[in-house]
Amino acid sequence: MEIINITAELLNHVNRICAESKAWAEAAPEGEFRGYSSYDEADILFHCKHYTKGERCLTPAEWDQAKAWEEYYDAYKSAEGIRPRWTNWQDESAEEWERLSTECYAKANAEYEARQQEKELEASYKYEAPEALSNGLDIA
Repeated sequence: MEIINITAELLNHVNRICAESKAWAEAAPEGEFRGYSSYDEADILFHCKHYTKGERCLTPAEWDQAKAWEEYYDAYKSAEGIRPRWTNWQDESAEEWERLSTECYAKANAEYEARQQEKELEASYKYEAPEALSNGLDIA
């Protein structure tokens, strides 16, 4: 395995994403918790080795593509109950992975809302005793 040098382009790209993420998290309204991304050089190097099988540094576009795929991987699990292990981060563009993630989250949210409505219907159900039988039998 060769030594991978992180390019300044990738480092600047990731640092910009982290700074934007942190600013978004810190701008949260009072009482709302928001997490943010934080990657140091060791994290970046780990991802480069993982996604290129130790061959090279990722480009900024590849970084975005891999991160979008990671999001899709989790979104698909939320929607379908299984991880899409048959996919690879290079199968689609970052934009396509983001679109697919949005669809998965929409499906998972719709299913959640439907389950909540079912629970509300069950909770609001009022038992009504059946009327007396016309043949005079008593059901105990």
